Amino acid sequence: MDREISLKQLLQSFWQAKFYMLGGWLVAFVLAFLFIFVSVPKYSANMIVAPADGYALGDYASAVQYDSVATLPFWRPKDQAGASTDFYRFIHTLRGPAVAGILIKDESALSGINRTLDNKIKTPEELSVYLKKHIRIDPLGATPLRRLNYAHPDAEFAAALLRKLHLVADQMIRRDRRQQSQSRIEYLENVLRRTNNPDHRKGVTNLIMQQEHIQMLANLDEPYAAIVVEPASASPKPTWPNKPLIWFVFSAIGLMFGYIIWCFRKPDGETV
Repeated sequence: MDREISLKQLLQSFWQAKFYMLGGWLVAFVLAFLFIFVSVPKYSANMIVAPADGYALGDYASAVQYDSVATLPFWRPKDQAGASTDFYRFIHTLRGPAVAGILIKDESALSGINRTLDNKIKTPEELSVYLKKHIRIDPLGATPLRRLNYAHPDAEFAAALLRKLHLVADQMIRRDRRQQSQSRIEYLENVLRRTNNPDHRKGVTNLIMQQEHIQMLANLDEPYAAIVVEPASASPKPTWPNKPLIWFVFSAIGLMFGYIIWCFRKPDGETV
């Protein structure tokens, strides 16, 4: 029949099992030491990024120099919080196959990653899987800012990889926007050549001027989709293995394991 165990009885059972629990703790202590000894130390690198706000210049210039027809959201759509959707594209493509396909051509980046792996990465798809597993993207409170995190045995490489990822993803979006804008300009210039209506020509001209603003901003030597708020830097000391956490977890498991063994081996006359 089941019966309740009081706190006093539980403490008494711990005292009766003290030698088993001590033995379990000693075994766990040795295992924890071996685990820490064989673990490869890793340094954690962090970078904080935020939405680039260059689109404000394009919107403002169009609004004040031309009439309202030029303020159409032709360049950078924004979400309800006002952040450019290019930034969210940056976040979602940072670890994707497209970025991995460009990054894999960088021999220093690929060799730095592969020297920690038994199964070497050979394709963009494999690199993308690795990035999704090891690159962590955390929101900072209710802001659109994001913290990028990466851990690696080489502190300098960890920070360098975050910088390369940011550059590759940002430049890829910049390139796509530049090509898109150029395609629009060519189309609008075609329309303008076939149009005789003055009002229609004025509207098309305004749209062409807006796309030229986009081209100008896309050619500026500054981040396009995501600006760096805090440059990539690595921790001065390894963050893995986390020795206090490992000692605590192994000790708790050892004590519990010792107590369980005592429960199975205790004499029939003893009560828990």
